[in-house]
Amino acid sequence: MGDLASGAVEHGDRMPSVRELGERLEVDPRLVLDAYERLVEEGLVEIRPRSGVFVTGGRNPISKAPALPRRWILEMLVGAIERDIPFDRFGEHILRYAGVRRLRVGLIECNGDQLQSMRFELEIYFGLTVTAVELDKIAPVSRARRLRAVDFLISAAHDAEIARIASSLSKPYIITSVRPALTARLARLLARGPVYFLVIDPRFEIKMRRVVAPMAGSENLHVLVADRDDLGVIPEAAPTYVMRGAWSRLSGKRHRGRFIAPLRIFAEPTCREILSQMLELPGGAGNG
Repeated sequence: MGDLASGAVEHGDRMPSVRELGERLEVDPRLVLDAYERLVEEGLVEIRPRSGVFVTGGRNPISKAPALPRRWILEMLVGAIERDIPFDRFGEHILRYAGVRRLRVGLIECNGDQLQSMRFELEIYFGLTVTAVELDKIAPVSRARRLRAVDFLISAAHDAEIARIASSLSKPYIITSVRPALTARLARLLARGPVYFLVIDPRFEIKMRRVVAPMAGSENLHVLVADRDDLGVIPEAAPTYVMRGAWSRLSGKRHRGRFIAPLRIFAEPTCREILSQMLELPGGAGNG
């Protein structure tokens, strides 16, 4: 289900049959069929008689707010009642845990593309106020000025550096992880042929090369800087990731690639860590 929601498989892709998936997972085929039927309810797949199970039209998780899955809502409501929370008060508890105040996070990374992508996710999905700082621009003086007021720090890497900065500021910190579905999709595309990234910061290529190094077809990765490189080199229908910061710099420039929509970055354990910080910090929802 995670691969479907994230886009690791695409519109029109045929999913494994009930029997195939049951054998692969070593579970009763009836459980697989029930899972597929749930995905049908959520509009993620369709079951075609005598043909199989196919991925339906994708959806943009930001611009289009999909209907919440009925079974998921049902399980939440049942869980609330099991905890003696009346149905008509459930909404009050949700609002309470949405936060008493807007917490502030210091986002530290080494390139502009990750700063913009991570900032977007932290603001949209978690409602955080973000102070974004490039790692190589942090000096003792500016560190105190720009990051002293944040509630916690977050970064995608640089564990040792972030730990030192957090210690000097007496702040908790989180090192994020990427959703496995995203790397799985990238690996699958690289194995098929050239994949392009349109970025704003050449330093992002260095990190991407490290990510794809173990993948088959890593040589198929091509990184172009939006306002510097010739986009005409992108072949017709080649998978093309456009980083969020690159949108404004394209300035109407066209390319022949097949656009790959940006998706959520943070893996579930990272989401849990962020939410835990939001609940536990003074002034957070869990301390109201």
